[in-house]
Amino acid sequence: MSLKARLTTPGPAVHAPGAFDALSALLIQQAGFEAIYLSGASIAYTQLGRPDLGLVSFDHVADVVARICERVDIPLIVDADTGFGNALNVARTVKVFERNGARAIQLEDQTFPKRCGHLAGKGVTSTKDMVGKIHAAL
Repeated sequence: MSLKARLTTPGPAVHAPGAFDALSALLIQQAGFEAIYLSGASIAYTQLGRPDLGLVSFDHVADVVARICERVDIPLIVDADTGFGNALNVARTVKVFERNGARAIQLEDQTFPKRCGHLAGKGVTSTKDMVGKIHAAL
C-alpha cells in the first residue's frame, strides 16, 4: 500500500522511526518498519554536532534525502523545516526533495530564525504566509 493510501486509511498510525543517514535508514527498513522519518534535528546533531538552530541547509538535507532514498525502498518522510525561505523556496524544496525520493514532507510554520520545536525562542509565521507556502508546496 502506498504511503498516501496508508495515511488516508482508518486505523493505526504509520510508524516511521527517525533516521539520520543511509545506514540508519537501512536498519529501520530491515527491522520491518513501513516508513522512515528524517528530521533536521537528527542531521544537525549527528552530522554537525550542534543543536537544531537552523544551521542545516537546504542542500545538506537534499543530499541526505538522496543518499537515503538510493539505499532503501520504503517511503521517506522529510522534515522540510520552513521550506528554507518564502513560498518560492517551498516550491523548489518540494520539487527537489520529491526528485531525490522523498514521499512526504513536514512543513513548519515558524518565523526566521528557525529553531527546533523542542527549543525555546520560537515564533509562528502569519496565517497568510503559511497558506501561501502550502499553496506553493501543492
